[in-house]
Amino acid sequence: MKSSNPFKLIIAVIVSELAGLIGSIFTVPAISSWYSALAKPALNPPDWIFAPVWNTLFVLMGIAAFLVWKKGLEKREVRIALLVFISQLILNSLWSFIFFGLHNPGAAFFELIILWLAILATIIIFHKISPKAAYLLIPYILWVTFAGYLNFSIWQLAVNAAAAPVENIACTLEAKICSDGSAVGRSGPNCEFGACPPVEINNTPEGWVTFTDRSLNLSFNYPVKLMTEYTSSVNWPPKISVSTGSFTCPETAPTNSLPARVSRRLVDNRVYCLEAMSEGAAGSVYTDYIYTTEKDSKLITITFTLRAVQCANYDDPQKTACENERQSFDLDSVIDRIVRTIE
Repeated sequence: MKSSNPFKLIIAVIVSELAGLIGSIFTVPAISSWYSALAKPALNPPDWIFAPVWNTLFVLMGIAAFLVWKKGLEKREVRIALLVFISQLILNSLWSFIFFGLHNPGAAFFELIILWLAILATIIIFHKISPKAAYLLIPYILWVTFAGYLNFSIWQLAVNAAAAPVENIACTLEAKICSDGSAVGRSGPNCEFGACPPVEINNTPEGWVTFTDRSLNLSFNYPVKLMTEYTSSVNWPPKISVSTGSFTCPETAPTNSLPARVSRRLVDNRVYCLEAMSEGAAGSVYTDYIYTTEKDSKLITITFTLRAVQCANYDDPQKTACENERQSFDLDSVIDRIVRTIE
């Protein structure tokens, strides 16, 4: 191997990874907001898997480009091959801009078809110069094929949801308990719960008090009591910490049997990562909650424990009342309202 080859390899990998870096400018902000709220197909993988897969594919692309480059730029076919390779990198970044930046899955799908053809052309041209380089691009085109399925499915789910006719249906007589203690029923075309009363950040509502943590130089409002009969707080008010860093939420798989469950929650356009761990004791279930979200470019973490009486301990009508409360109590809204008051 010539002495300049390691340098060429590094340059080829950096150029490939640069395309991924450009795409991440549009991808990262949308993953935790717009993308998380989209309806997705059954085969959609967890969000955390995309970054390592794409990083690996970009490294393989860089190695493939290096194997062609080292054949010599003085050769016309090498220059053409690398030009086609750069073109598909540009198309790759453009797809991220259209899908995640413009929030347009339909246009992104048609751009993805062009990208797929460009990758196929790159594989064919690379194979004539270095078969090994062409083979390194096979995982890339397979992943883009799978991405095409995801893109098309998300697009069609969005189109079908927008075009679904509104039917007159009868909604169940359930109620959701809001963070201020009021209740709202189900209504609308999908029997969704009505909106809770708007949050008044600057006014402390009845039953709420202000807590000030002088050591952290922050304050927030919180309800002295939860408006529930069968669920109570153990350590209250919740402990709140503020830190810096990137917001991530590695959700646990549905088949995971661990007691700690991690899930992503969307509350009034704010994304939370919720980690909950439950443990039964003396006829009750104690659950440790950790909510994490972003506010003003800072990571906010809220930690507390709730005790929920096991509804099976009661006979009707208390048992039914307990189960109804368990289903309707909107803990996410309570936490979101607390977060909004943090100063």
